[in-house]
Amino acid sequence: MMEFIVIDTEGSDTLTEIAIINQDGKLVYEAFVKTRGNKTNRLNHKSLTEIIKDLQNILPNQTIICHNSQHDRTILDKSFRKCRQQLPSTTFICTLELAQEKHPNLHSYQLGNLCRKFFLQVDNLYFHTVQAHRARYDAQFTLQLYLYLTVQSRIEKKTPMTVEQIVTKPSVKNPFSSSRVDDPYQDHLDFEHIYKSQFYHLKSLVEEIKQDRENQQSRGSLILGEAGSGKTHLMMRLAKATLKTNRLLYVRQPNNANSVMHHIYSRILESFAQKVDIEGTQRTQLDLLLAHVFTNILTLIQQEDKTQKLEQIIKLLQNDSLILYDRLGAENSQKNRENWKYIETKITQWWENNYSASGYAPNILKGIIKYCSYRDPKTKDKVRRWLTGNELDSQICEEIDLNNWQEDNLSKDDFALEGIRLFGQLSTLDEPLIIIFDQLEYLIHKPDILISFGNALREIITHVPHSLIVVNLFPDRWQSFQGYFDDSTIDRLSINKLNLQTPSADELRTMLAMKCDRVETTLEELFKPEDLQVILRQSSIRKVINKAGDYYHYRVLNLPLPEELPSKNLTSVEERLVSLENALRQIAHICTPLLSDNNLDKLLTETPNTVTVDTEVQEEQSQFNFELETVEESKAKVNNRQEKSSKKEILSLVEKTILNYLEENEGLIADKYHNAYIITDDDEYGKLVTIMEAFKSYDSKIELDHLALGKRVIPQHLLITRNKIKLVVGFLNIGGSAFTSRIKNFNELIISYPNIKFYLLRDKQEGEITGKGGKLEIEKLNYTENGSFLIVDKEIRVIFELIYKMIVAINQNDLEVSVADAINVVLNRYANHWLIKEIFATN
Repeated sequence: MMEFIVIDTEGSDTLTEIAIINQDGKLVYEAFVKTRGNKTNRLNHKSLTEIIKDLQNILPNQTIICHNSQHDRTILDKSFRKCRQQLPSTTFICTLELAQEKHPNLHSYQLGNLCRKFFLQVDNLYFHTVQAHRARYDAQFTLQLYLYLTVQSRIEKKTPMTVEQIVTKPSVKNPFSSSRVDDPYQDHLDFEHIYKSQFYHLKSLVEEIKQDRENQQSRGSLILGEAGSGKTHLMMRLAKATLKTNRLLYVRQPNNANSVMHHIYSRILESFAQKVDIEGTQRTQLDLLLAHVFTNILTLIQQEDKTQKLEQIIKLLQNDSLILYDRLGAENSQKNRENWKYIETKITQWWENNYSASGYAPNILKGIIKYCSYRDPKTKDKVRRWLTGNELDSQICEEIDLNNWQEDNLSKDDFALEGIRLFGQLSTLDEPLIIIFDQLEYLIHKPDILISFGNALREIITHVPHSLIVVNLFPDRWQSFQGYFDDSTIDRLSINKLNLQTPSADELRTMLAMKCDRVETTLEELFKPEDLQVILRQSSIRKVINKAGDYYHYRVLNLPLPEELPSKNLTSVEERLVSLENALRQIAHICTPLLSDNNLDKLLTETPNTVTVDTEVQEEQSQFNFELETVEESKAKVNNRQEKSSKKEILSLVEKTILNYLEENEGLIADKYHNAYIITDDDEYGKLVTIMEAFKSYDSKIELDHLALGKRVIPQHLLITRNKIKLVVGFLNIGGSAFTSRIKNFNELIISYPNIKFYLLRDKQEGEITGKGGKLEIEKLNYTENGSFLIVDKEIRVIFELIYKMIVAINQNDLEVSVADAINVVLNRYANHWLIKEIFATN
């Protein structure tokens, strides 16, 4: 690539301002012309003569990129002549002319309009009109526009690979193999031309919340789209555009009616552990939020507190708040401890003066400050687990210098709501929170969970400030959910309802072309026109990509096109009712005009003639049927054989689809094993119930129940019965005295039911129990003939999460196979998994 510089000038006749950047985007030169009477203090304020002298050393023989180069060249030429100098020999390239050549017939070729059309960004921000006509700002976007236009030209000029060339290059992967975004933090190719208005609407809502300084009120938004329409993909785009400034928090579907609010809080803590790249340094979302917030709180305190120590800390932080984590003294040093104790005292006092000293919030705030004070990732993770409100092992609490929670005296829902509200209140000193609720569709079949979720959503929208609350749903589910939601919740969400319709054929074609660019080929090289007709007829973005993947295998790898998978049966009564309700609405819409009094009388009077005609037709038809009967009998045997063969092919295709899903996601889950997940007994139990209900739909001999030990508290558990097999699976991931008392009760339960096999599970990453009483009870449990204390290691965790994820995907229509077919594959593939072996052992 040739070397060049980018110049933007400001001025109506001669220079008032100039900026020059190189092809890497670095500022080479910037100057502002001193004018008589202008008292504005600026760096690089110079006389026009001084600027021209500088440019004489920079411009000779340069290739200069400008937007509307005729204007910039004229300004430069007049400025040089005013100083009695001549503009050096240069070559100008105009991005305005390039854009006109490359994209004729556009409505506008202004720099800002072109940058917005092509979704160009500088520092992860789109072009903003308010900042336009500043030389440096316009030069930076002119560079992006030039790179975009010339890269597009190089792609078009480059000869695309043919199918024959792709076949000879094993390194070339199917560009259509990925069609699903699981969460907003993933990094997939984005199709920015699709759902542009919805994306900008969401961005504008965030900005409106930020500008509402007086009320700091949260807002809701409803994203409606069918399965595969790109709801989570749109959230990924929002994350890419906002993560450097805003905290984006992702909440998957709850699975336990008794702990929905705590589930939301736990997922928010997980989201805060997501890392963001800030100038080459990986920082968690929580690190970014707290650095900005604490710096702003200390600055507010300084308005009344003029102590030297506070002034020194603020001076240290004012240019880069992230220094908070690195420059307050070496970890475990006396200086570090004193500084953080001072910050803790000041921020706690500020909180109590501005909010309240009661409730859970002050203790949660103290834990957040402790989190900031530690640098060791393992220690920070222990504090994060403390922030869930779970009782931990006493040794852990000593290490992190925080008082243990008392599990049995804690209201988890109240605690969780206060925690979420605390983060919202802190965000008022930074940027608005974005809280996304996804994977909710199947809750229509879980009314108890749906009611709890509706209540939790109402409390969050009402009590958590400064946040955008986004709910993703199927359109028909929203109709059903409204029967479970409070009117105020419905109103707050509906006011910003965004529908994701299937994109146009042109938009889908552009999307597929972008995927082809990644393997240096084109749609025309890969597919025939009739292929594209079939591909573009699909009903959703995901189906279009998947169908393109099928045709890629067909054209490139010479594999047969798969037959269409049979539609998944609507096995749920609720799902059938929703479908029936929608069908009846359509029928009523068509039939209502026909059922006026006049039309009804006419229909009734015509009925006898209709019957006569039908009778005559039936007589003629019976003769015809008699003549064809023998022919039909001979065809029946052939059709029967063909039907059996077709069923085998479909079953093989279904099995392949399921296996591909399991193989792909098993690797993804294994890769994320060490991520900062929040493990709670309620969530583990909810996952097990979801899995076992799916198993029960596959095998009707399975029954699910619970045991009790009077009014004593025992671990969350499920009693699974199949024929003579009776199995209890319980979870105990807490620590401290609560662990000891609950495992003690569990041991009594084991002794009381000698014919039932008991497993008590604890995740390996929750750490060992160190208390003498707890360790003794674990030994007792393992000593029983029918009990076992099972540590959930990586292998067990990955398969457990994989099966749960698969069932959720089926319930959400993200994996379009039946639960029965999926479980049949799972039972064969993971026959040696401990849970499957226990339940499906031969009686």
